[in-house]
Amino acid sequence: MVAKLMFVFAVCACPALMEGSRILISSPYGTKSYHNMYVPLVTELSRRGHHITVITNYKSSELENTENVRQIVMDKLVVDMSPYPNPFDALLSPTLMLKSMSIGTAIIYNLPRIITETIYDDERIKQLLAEDHFDLVMISITFNAGSYPLAWHFKAPIIMLTPNAIFPGVIESLGGEEEPSHIPFFLSRFTNKMNLLQRTTNTLATKLFGYFIHQFHHSTIHSIVKERAMPNIPPIEELEKNISLVFTNTHPVVNYARTTPPQIVEVGGIHCRPAQPLSQDLEEFVSNPFGFVLFAVGSMLPMEIMPEHLIQSFIHAFSRLPQRVIWQWKGKIRTDLPANVLAIPWLPQQDLLGHENCRLFITHGGLNSLQETIYHDVPVLGLPFGTDQKLNVNRAVSDGYALQLSWTEINEETLTSAIMDLLYNKNYSETMRRQHELFHDQVQTPVERAVYWTEFVMRYNGTEHLQLASRNLAPYQRALIDVYLVLILAATFPLVLTFFCLRRCFRRKPSKENKKNE
Repeated sequence: MVAKLMFVFAVCACPALMEGSRILISSPYGTKSYHNMYVPLVTELSRRGHHITVITNYKSSELENTENVRQIVMDKLVVDMSPYPNPFDALLSPTLMLKSMSIGTAIIYNLPRIITETIYDDERIKQLLAEDHFDLVMISITFNAGSYPLAWHFKAPIIMLTPNAIFPGVIESLGGEEEPSHIPFFLSRFTNKMNLLQRTTNTLATKLFGYFIHQFHHSTIHSIVKERAMPNIPPIEELEKNISLVFTNTHPVVNYARTTPPQIVEVGGIHCRPAQPLSQDLEEFVSNPFGFVLFAVGSMLPMEIMPEHLIQSFIHAFSRLPQRVIWQWKGKIRTDLPANVLAIPWLPQQDLLGHENCRLFITHGGLNSLQETIYHDVPVLGLPFGTDQKLNVNRAVSDGYALQLSWTEINEETLTSAIMDLLYNKNYSETMRRQHELFHDQVQTPVERAVYWTEFVMRYNGTEHLQLASRNLAPYQRALIDVYLVLILAATFPLVLTFFCLRRCFRRKPSKENKKNE
């Protein structure tokens, strides 16, 4: 009888268990590499029966045919590189570099406003607000505070996604501290061991960036949302304090270890996966007893805009290698490439890195690329451009599995020397093996960890028990400045009182003769 009742209960409960939750992911701005942060998570959540809507500026081909997934593509927010000077030229010219930085600063200044306006002016988003409901809202951090009101509207908890390291301001909004004394600003090239000047610079950069990203635009964003969509929306600062979790694309092997609030969950390497078999033509090319070198610098830089003298330096250096070279080349294919070089516009990077014959990865040092090369155990030659790449490559060099060349240093000889050193000095491969093992030695995979905590937040409608009460304190209260002032006063008051008492006691009394004269 008991068994029958249990069976009936299971049958009745089955529809409820099979009915997935509804999740909204708002990632309206960023490069295509930002997909690496959420596509593996969306794929697994979809497989588990959840329904996901993704707001993005690039359609993901991986999600296009995934069941239970809908993409709302914001074409107006595609990253436009046309205002910038040629990035290779800028690296070789201080004047062009300053021009590029000034253009970037002007664009960044306006991005939070533009992103917010684009979201709430879009008819599909208006329809979403009017007709849909969600159990969870996941928000990519990049200039995207305008998406916090979506969670407030749907009365859903928030999980923040950071496709990079933890941006300044995020930890403080959760009640933690930035720790600029040993955590380098993510756009710097500092390490976790800084001198006084570096720590001063690092502190200023961290605090100013945190203020600019997390406070400066809040009133503008609030007024846009209030006018166009939600008249009763609370201040953005209040919404930000209600973040349930933060998924960061970090791991101590790649990023410097730091103290974090319990709401931060590291999922670095979430996009990394075992290598798949190569196509027949690629397999034939890399089947070489000396192995092969992989050369790729991200999704945003076509190689054909590289200055000719740099192209020739790579061509001549590669021609001197017994290894074969696969070169990610976006643009018109050249006819003067050596026989051992294959130039292709798109390459299966992880499948190549995971191939048994891959000996070296020449990369710009993006965070996702470094995670992949550690995951697949391949030493690195870093050629960083900007953003976080210099910080990432510096860490790789200091850890001992990489070498670095600036673009002003590149010529045939420096390239050949660095490549040969990395290929034949076993110290690099042995150090990389240790990093590789540390990266893999985890109780859960990053995808499993992200799925568990995503469903945890939905089960309990947030993580109030994990929130630090310090998030509601003013900065001077967190730093205990008021407490220290009270302690100083308490310590000095008896001393001051004693001083005045002694002064009064030992003050000379007027003599009788002086009184008579008076």
